[in-house]
This record gives sequence, structure tokens and C-alpha cells, in this order.
Amino acid sequence: MMGWSMSVSRNIILSSLTALLLLGQSAWAKKVEQSQPAPPRPPLPEFVSIQLEPDSLVLGDARDARQVLVWGVKKDGTKFDLSYQASFQEDSPIAVADATGFISGLAAGEGTLTVRAAGKEVKLPVRVLNADHPPVRFTRDVMPILSSVGCNAGTCHGAAKGKNGFKLSLRGYDPQFDYNVLVNELQGRRVNRVEPAKSLMLLKPTAQAPHEGGLVIHEGTRQYDTILHWIEQGAKFDPDPASARPDRLEVLPHDVALDLPGRTQRLVVMAHYSDGATRDVTRDAVLTSNSTDTARVVGSEIVGMRRGEAAIGIRYEGNYGVANVSIMGDRTGFVWTPMPEYNFVDEHINAKLEKMKILPSDECADAEFARRIYLDLTGLTPTAHQAQAFVEDPTPSREKRQKLIEKLLGSGDFVEFWSNKWADLLQCNSKTLGEDGVWVFREWIREAVAQNMPYDQFVRTLITAEGSSLDNPPVNYMRTLRDTGKIGEDVTQTFLGFRFSCNKCHDHPFERWTMSQYYQLDAFFARLKFKPGMRPGEEIVYDNFRGGEITNPKTNAVVEPKVPYGQNPDWKKPRVREDALADWVVDKGNPFFAKSYVNRVWSYFFGRGIIDPVDDIRASNPPINPELLDALTDDFVKSGFDVQHLIRTIVSSRTYNLSFRPNQWNEDDRINFSHAIPRRLSAEQMMNAVAISTGTKARVGGLPEGLRPEELADGMIEGNDFLKLFGRPKRETACECERTSNVSLAHALNLINGHLISDAVDSPENAITRLVARESDNQKVIEDLYYMTLNRPPTQAELESVELGAGPGRVAAAQDLAWALMNSPAFLFNR
Repeated sequence: MMGWSMSVSRNIILSSLTALLLLGQSAWAKKVEQSQPAPPRPPLPEFVSIQLEPDSLVLGDARDARQVLVWGVKKDGTKFDLSYQASFQEDSPIAVADATGFISGLAAGEGTLTVRAAGKEVKLPVRVLNADHPPVRFTRDVMPILSSVGCNAGTCHGAAKGKNGFKLSLRGYDPQFDYNVLVNELQGRRVNRVEPAKSLMLLKPTAQAPHEGGLVIHEGTRQYDTILHWIEQGAKFDPDPASARPDRLEVLPHDVALDLPGRTQRLVVMAHYSDGATRDVTRDAVLTSNSTDTARVVGSEIVGMRRGEAAIGIRYEGNYGVANVSIMGDRTGFVWTPMPEYNFVDEHINAKLEKMKILPSDECADAEFARRIYLDLTGLTPTAHQAQAFVEDPTPSREKRQKLIEKLLGSGDFVEFWSNKWADLLQCNSKTLGEDGVWVFREWIREAVAQNMPYDQFVRTLITAEGSSLDNPPVNYMRTLRDTGKIGEDVTQTFLGFRFSCNKCHDHPFERWTMSQYYQLDAFFARLKFKPGMRPGEEIVYDNFRGGEITNPKTNAVVEPKVPYGQNPDWKKPRVREDALADWVVDKGNPFFAKSYVNRVWSYFFGRGIIDPVDDIRASNPPINPELLDALTDDFVKSGFDVQHLIRTIVSSRTYNLSFRPNQWNEDDRINFSHAIPRRLSAEQMMNAVAISTGTKARVGGLPEGLRPEELADGMIEGNDFLKLFGRPKRETACECERTSNVSLAHALNLINGHLISDAVDSPENAITRLVARESDNQKVIEDLYYMTLNRPPTQAELESVELGAGPGRVAAAQDLAWALMNSPAFLFNR
């Protein structure tokens, strides 16, 4: 390399490697943050009174213990939690509060407790209906304790094979099974009715007998006494275990807003039962944070760790709830300035940013927009001519951007790029489909995208297709999945956005889905069969009308088709059961169908979904902006499931036009879309970008020369090491995560030392050589090279730092510059 170009190249490559190193340090720093102690509790803000929630209590019996939230109320009416400071004084002998703030009845009647906090006090009316101790029930009283201390967790006795010969149902999903194991197995040694305190069920968790799990229950505690009393009362099973489990949970407060790190908020978890009863189950509920470096759970309190947002998942006996947490942090000097609103997307983004006191970034430059929109809509970078023409076009920026969107949307390049996304999700690969099947399926997907087939029609066709794999290509989707269990799992994950696989062997540990629902859904595909066709590579997909049913392995009973939520379709009326299921899946009223696809498409433009991951929709993973997601979903449905309309709406928003450069008020934001987040180019985009920048052809094994890597129908990529390294999926799962976009030293070294860039740059007939040959002005050559690679003009400083020289060395110098630019972060990322 020439001396100047070595210097420029070294600087650019060092910046690239530094960016990679910082990414690695960021991951390490996150681990460190999670082990950091909580910040100190900040001073109390000024407040005028205290308030209780609820403002009175009704206690049903002596086992009914409840707590209240104690709020400090400021002048402006906003509240903060004072529960940790509260003390309770019994004004009458009918109720008492323990050290943790739980209030229980002593005698039937009415009375009050005086609640004091931070020098202020208020009266709490209490009514005790009955002071007797009701019998301890196994399902309602004992099972929650086993769950809360982790006995039936997947790492303990809830594991697939249990622990040390003792197995419980995971998370207690099967009370009858657990009762039999505890009471009847091991010659009844786990429950000693004669000497209850010597039951292994108590000796093990209290560490009085050797216990691998150590000490998890202390003698004399509520948990210990509850189990002891149950054994003393005969260790009976519930006459109606179904009604002994709650129907739903209520979490107070549902939304937690903390002003500063170090501030805390106590949660109250109420269980509601089918008989109308309610119970404070906070002590036995399991609370987990989805971002422990933002908000940490300590007992039943949320501790704000740093500015940001988190979701607290609450699990109790097969029911799930969530509390959304925001920590504002010090925003002294913040002044809200909304970004212009191009459509309803921006209205909802502005509303959330104003709430969180985040200022959106400025609008990106025309050059940035051109590169971004070309990559996002077509998977290609613009050519130097296209980029320069767009930048120099004097038409008002918003107007010319909209024209470019319309030009690219639905174009041939758009079709190839977006059909490749569906080929990934629908697992288009020759391993299961064969050489003929994979190509006809990929071509059908391409045609569907080209015609802008309504999304509901697209999905219905895939679910209900029958016939020859060569004559009716959509049947290849069922050929790919084949097994009834995998069909049910992939249909829900791909088209409804939730994961229906964990409940194959037991009730879902983190969601409401049950094992029974898994097999009920599978029953819709029970009669789907496959047989060889008459032609080579042909297979026939058909329904066996003579029968074929699914049995639940737990009960060995035949299962009838039933959907996991909503009204069950009449599966006996249509010709085949798949038609009934398709009606339910694509129905406008299905709360998951349109929403999950809208969320998925949004992630393609912003690097993360409004719910993220996009195919893991659940109560404990709430949307970061639910109003935005609902508005996009409603608009998508009203459009007739028009995919191009959805895409146009998103990319026409000012939000999509925001720069990746943060400001003082959004530099720590990664989730609220206040600025663009740089995204590493995909494997195919990288190959395309190098080919376009150098005027060469992308070379992909299995494709004729000149075709794009996206046109490779097969997910199997033997011989294409670059595609494999940079994350092109094999297409063996329905998870978006199968396509990777990570950044590592291996990727950087491949670009620096590999053949992709160097071969393209060194090609004697490439655009770089032709440019130098026809253009004598070195400054113009440099400008063109920047447009060819980074799709923007060079800055003045960049122009001044480069000197191509004269004579035969100009070509080599220009090649060195192009090579360096293509190894820079600006080339590797879509910003």
C-alpha cells in the first residue's frame, strides 16, 4: 500500500476494531452492572399527606393476611411509595400487623389501625369477618409455598427427571401428581402423619436432614407452620383442586414510576378465585425483572437501579401478571420539543418520549436516508449515481424522500429482498423439500410478495394448502414442518408471535398456555398425511378422512381440536380441520395475528420490535409503546392486511427519518426509537454492497453469475462460508434469532483478510479501475469513491487527508482507499 493510504486505512480499520471492542466491553459492563449494589435511597421529596391503597381492609379469617400500600402525596397530586417507612399501631384488639406490614385478624368485628410514615399518620379501617383458622388446603395453601421456595423449579425437583429420585410437576402445574408423589411414594416417608414434624417434607427444606438444596424454609415461619398444620390435619387433597387455583392476578400498582434511582416501590399481588374470594399472595408470588440493571426485585419491592424502563413479571400458581417500571432519573434542564409529526406513528412516539423526558434526534441527512431506505426496502445500497443524484436533487427533502419510497416499494429488488425474509421464516430448504420443492416454494413466495398478496390470504393459503408439492407450492410449508407438534409450534410462533413449545410436556412455566392446549391445537392437524407422488421429488399432502387423532400422553385420551384462546371454531363444519383453524388464525378479531406481524415488520426497520423479541409475545414481555402497536395494528387491519401499506406507513414517519446521532437527552435510549440504532448489514446485504461499490458481480455457489444471494432458494449454504459466518440461517426453525447479526473479531478479520472485499477491489475490470482511467481530477475520484462505498460525499477533512498522487500508482491508491472505506463501520452498518 502507499504511505498515505496505509495511514488512512489503518485509522479506519482501527476505528472499526475499536467499535467491535466497545461492543464487547458493553456486554461485559452489563454483567458488572447486574452485580452492582443498589444506589442509595434518595431523600424524600416534599409531600402534604399520606394515602392508603386500599383505604380499608376486610379480612375473611385468621389465615387471611393482607397489606396496604402507603403513599406520600405531593402538592401536585403525584405519589411515591412510603410503605417501607410505615408503622402500624393497633387501636383495637381485632387485628395486628407483623414486622413486614401484613395485617391479620384477631377477633371478629370492626376497628382501626393507625398508620404512620415520615411524621404523618392516617387511620386504616379494618373489618374481620371470622377469626377462626380454616383447614389448610393442599392446592391453595401448600402448593404456592413449594413454588415460592423453588422446590418445583426446573433446576430442582421440577426438572424433567427430578432430583435424587424425587420429581414434582414443573412450577406445580399438576397438583394431583404432586400430592401422590409427596403422600404415597417412598412408603409415605415424605409425610409422617404420626409425627408430622419428622416428615421428610419438612426435615429436608429445613436442613435437618441432608438436602442438596440447602436451607430453604426456616422452622417457625409461616411457610413451615402451614405445611406442618396440613400434615397434622391429615394431609388431605382438595375435593375440587381446579377451584383452589386462582383465575387471575391483580398487581398494585400496575405501573411503577420512580423519580430517581434508589427509590423503591412495594408491589401487592392479589389472587382472584372463581368463587369470588380474593387473597393477598404477595409473599408466595415469584417476581422477576426483565432488566435487572434497570430495576431489581428485592422481596416484594422494586428497586430503581438506573434511568430506564423494565417489566416485572409476576407468577403465581399458573397465573401471570406484569408491572411496568420506569425510572426517570435527574432531568434537570430538560425542555420538551416534539419532532414534526408526519403520521400517527410520530404522534405515539412523541407521546412516549415526552412522558420519559427524551428528546428525539434531528432528521437524518439526505445521504443517510438514501442508504437506509435502499437497504431496508431492497437489501441493496444505492449506486454512486443514485446516491449523488438524490443528494443533489433540489426538491424539498420530505417530498423527494416520499418519491423514493414509492419508487422502491414493490420494485423487483424489493420483491427479492422481502421474499427472502419469508423464505427464512417458512424454512425454505432442500434438506426437507428436495431440490425441486425448494425452488417451486421459493418462487411461490416471490410471486406472493410481488402481487402484494393480503397477509391474511397469504397465511390462510399456507395453513390450508393440499395437493402436489410441485403443482401447489404452498403445501411445501407443511412438508417442511411435517410433524403435527412442530406444525402447531411453528404456526403459533410465526403467525401469532408466541412460543407454544414449552407446554408440550408440562404447562408453560412463564405463560398461561397449558399442556392440554398444546395437544388440542395439534388435533387440527391430526389427519394431515404425506405420500409420494408419481414424479421424481413430488409428494402429496392430503387429509385422511378415514380418521387419525391426537392423544394426550399424560392422560392417553383422544383430544378434540380446540384453540388456546377465543371462541373455538366449528371444526366439524369445514371440509378439513385446517380450514377451521385458518379462519380463527387470520380473523380480524384475533388479538395476536395482525399485531404480531406489525411488530415483526417494525423490527425490520428499527432493529427491535415494539415487543422484543418479536416472536415471544407474553404477559411478562409487554410492548414498550402499546398505543403505537395498537394504532399500527388497527391501521393494518383496516387496510385489508396490505403489507406494502404497512411498510409505507412506517418508513414515511418522521421517526424512521431520525438520525443515528444522539443528543444529550436520548444518548442512553435504546428502546423508545428516539434515534436510529446502527444495524450491521446482513450477510446478503454485505455481499451486495461490496459488488455494487466495486462494480463487480456477487459470486454465490449454487446460483448463476449475476444473481443476488437473496435469490438462493436454499437455506443450506455449503460452500458459501461468508454467508454462513455473517449469519444467513439454515432455515431450520421459525425463530428470527436463527439469522444472526452479531459483530465479533472473526467478522472483522474476515473482511480485512478474506476474499470478498480484496477480490472485488483488486479485480482489473472493476469500477474503481474504470473511474481512475476516465477521471483525471483526484478530488473527483475521491468524491466518487465515497459515493460508491458510503453513499455520501466526503467531508472537507476527509478530502484533505487523502492524496492519490499521479501516474500508475493512482489505481493502487484508489483501490487502497476503497478497501479501507469498505472496512469502516460506516460501510458495515446501516445507519
